[in-house]
Amino acid sequence: MLAGFVSVIVLAAIQLAFALHLHNTATAHVIEGARHGARADLTPADGAARASDLLVSSLPGTGGISVSATRTSVAGMAVVEVTASLSLPVFGPFGPADGMKVSGQAYSEDQ
Repeated sequence: MLAGFVSVIVLAAIQLAFALHLHNTATAHVIEGARHGARADLTPADGAARASDLLVSSLPGTGGISVSATRTSVAGMAVVEVTASLSLPVFGPFGPADGMKVSGQAYSEDQ
């Protein structure tokens, strides 16, 4: 009985670590996409494509990733914001679609 309880706790901790790893990796990739799209010679759509490529290549098995990019203003400064929606891992890599949303911003170089 105790071994089963300990096993469930250990598996839950591993699942939480996997979800945190997925969140941190996705956040790093959308920030990289925002930096890429904020360059003076590129558009926000280029940043979204870069983030999507990074997400697909580094997070296999996480189908249903949608990435969007917009040019917004923060405190009077133009920024590029890249947002990604992906599935939240509940049981291994499987979970509800659009359960996790991450975003990243970068100051636009063409100001």
